Amino acid sequence: MSEEVIKNSTKHQGRNVRFSREFRGLSQFDLADKINKHQSDISRIENQQAVDDEILDQIALALEVSADFLKNFDFGETAKTFNNYSADTHTNTFSENSNGTVNQQTQGEQENNIINNFPLDDYKELTEKFLDMQRKLLTEKSKMEVENALLKEQIELLKKK
Repeated sequence: MSEEVIKNSTKHQGRNVRFSREFRGLSQFDLADKINKHQSDISRIENQQAVDDEILDQIALALEVSADFLKNFDFGETAKTFNNYSADTHTNTFSENSNGTVNQQTQGEQENNIINNFPLDDYKELTEKFLDMQRKLLTEKSKMEVENALLKEQIELLKKK
């Protein structure tokens, strides 16, 4: 990500890391332990607007969140959207459907239609499958690291003989 884009963006990847860590109920020490870093590294990362993609990927796996969320979620834009929405606003909107019939809906009705048509169950299912795959990969990686360490020990023992 270029510096110019970062300066003009309200995205703050470090803030996304902190939010996700706290959401998972982890301390900086806990997260540091999961990704083999020091607590001070996590503190530094959480204060950076832009974080290295490789580190974000490691953190995403450890926190079981999407790396895309850590990289691209924008609290500033979300806050703007939230602040611009008013539950008391009932702006009438007219739209023409395919039959040529004009429908009148308030802003609240339109937003409810959008929310109710979102396939939340499908998204949840896909997210769970994705996280399960990530867990399996992490487990396999851990097993391979243990096997690698044992093989290195055996090599060292053989060298000494």
